[in-house]
Amino acid sequence: MFKAKVRGIYSTALTRLLIEGGFKIVQPSAPIKERFRLQSSPEENSQPDIEIWDRPDRQGINVAGSAAPVERFLLILFEKLDDVIVRRQPSIYALPLDQCGEHLSITEIVAEALRESGASTYQGKMRADVEFPGLSKRRLDEIRSMVVPTLKGHHYYKACGGKIAYMLEMAEKLLEKGCPTKEVEELFMETIRREYPIEGAKIGIEHSKIDGRIFHLGEARITELNEQTGLIRLLRVFSSPGVYDGLDVRKEPGDYAVTSMVIGEWSFRTSYFSKSGEYKGTYVNINTPIELYPSRIRYVDLEADICMWPDGRIRKIDFEKLDEMVRRGYISERLRETISKKTNEVLDNLSPEIEKEIKYANIGEN
Repeated sequence: MFKAKVRGIYSTALTRLLIEGGFKIVQPSAPIKERFRLQSSPEENSQPDIEIWDRPDRQGINVAGSAAPVERFLLILFEKLDDVIVRRQPSIYALPLDQCGEHLSITEIVAEALRESGASTYQGKMRADVEFPGLSKRRLDEIRSMVVPTLKGHHYYKACGGKIAYMLEMAEKLLEKGCPTKEVEELFMETIRREYPIEGAKIGIEHSKIDGRIFHLGEARITELNEQTGLIRLLRVFSSPGVYDGLDVRKEPGDYAVTSMVIGEWSFRTSYFSKSGEYKGTYVNINTPIELYPSRIRYVDLEADICMWPDGRIRKIDFEKLDEMVRRGYISERLRETISKKTNEVLDNLSPEIEKEIKYANIGEN
């Protein structure tokens, strides 16, 4: 039986997954020992085969240990979490890929190797950086709620850190005392509302890539924010010339972009206009469910994009990268299928006439 040590904001949900997956928990924290009724034993303080702890940004976890238990744990995550992203460190990745069929993904190859060997011959050490986008956080909430009272959005609010994470702890203590969930949720939401931006405020855009790179797309002004529907519209005005990616259309000083997104959705649209309001085209980004944090909007770009021009031409771009992401074990085949479904939904509802209507008249107010 593999032994695991878990720490961090995801520890309760992950401990449940590990136990269900046949792992033994060692060096448990006091809350974990109590929540899972772990009995004291001589083996309790033994060295783990795998260690799991939070990433510094709390958007996922670091995993390190012997290759076999690490891979077994990663396979559990792929099975349970629809949009999880796994970044293995290739320098210490032990699998002999040159002996495996090119038609198989890394995840499939590892699963087959573990089945055939019983994990006894799968040697070496490895690490992995695991990202939990919006859908994974929500699923981990559900798993945690099977163990201890949990507010909806628990892991997202924990990832916010600061006052929001602190207020979440206070709210969940009320749940543990038996206070009605609805009343606690309403009190919590009212308490944290002032931590979030309002219309007219500036907000950053954090564009994370599947391979782990992060691009900060600068600040945009919120021109519309609907708490009921989750709709956010952002305005950016450009001061330097260039070319719009994908569209291959000239960007000129004074041009502006209107970005329309809905919190929790798998895509967003950015439409470009000249200073005089002439529509230049639309770029649709396919991504993990959008999350709104107090100072930024965050998502993971899933490589697939759609471009639309004023004459109605539409083109999908970069979709070939998805096959490579699956093959290399970053994402699951299930996530690729979701991306395909979401892309078709976007294509069914994309129209240049609709995009032209969102142009923003008061550019000077930016």
